[in-house]
Amino acid sequence: MGAADGVTTSCPGCGAAMQSMSLERKPLGKLAVDLCAPCQALWFDAFESVQLTPGSVVKLFATINDLRPAQRHPLPARLPCPRCSAPLELTQDQTSAAHFSYHRCPFRHGRFTPFFQFLREKSFIRTLSPADLERLKAHIQVIHCSSCGAPVDLERQTTCTYCHAPISVLDPDAVQQALAQYSAQETARRTIDPVALVDGVLQAQSASGAARRTPATVIDLVALGLDVIHDLVRERRDA
Repeated sequence: MGAADGVTTSCPGCGAAMQSMSLERKPLGKLAVDLCAPCQALWFDAFESVQLTPGSVVKLFATINDLRPAQRHPLPARLPCPRCSAPLELTQDQTSAAHFSYHRCPFRHGRFTPFFQFLREKSFIRTLSPADLERLKAHIQVIHCSSCGAPVDLERQTTCTYCHAPISVLDPDAVQQALAQYSAQETARRTIDPVALVDGVLQAQSASGAARRTPATVIDLVALGLDVIHDLVRERRDA
């Protein structure tokens, strides 16, 4: 369903019309995924998330970066299903490599997934190690929780005090694997060094003038990771 079928999907978060995006479906065909940029979330009709081809995952990854607003809407406590208006239920799920969450319709019409949780589901995100956190503390004092947007003081906290999400970053290894699946016909591949991830994040925040250790310095590590990796994704996609 969705806008591709002539039906506009209303965002469960803000009620506005969601943007429809046509993507390739496994094994054949197309599906329409609905996105809300201000709420930073996706609506998948039943089973659509697992039906995305590798190329669709990479395309959606790039679109998530392109649609980042200056400020996202906080999600309300009650989220209605855009198909039947029943309250969506917060659901914990997992793949073989990751734990993630989403808000699902109790009548199986679909699910509402924050961008952050979609990236976690597809294993683009990993939790920072204690060593990575210590390196970040030397340059950054406060970050935004990539899950709920709350500030996290790295001097005192290793998880968000509001939603309890661990400090996370994009995982270049996962991006590399998705790109390899998307362009399997290529013989020459670039590699992304996972060890250099934190260095890339620090360089990105330094270039943007965010390196000052003041209480006002609040960044989003996943958003910075999107900037670090996005150019490579676009380069490989357009090749």
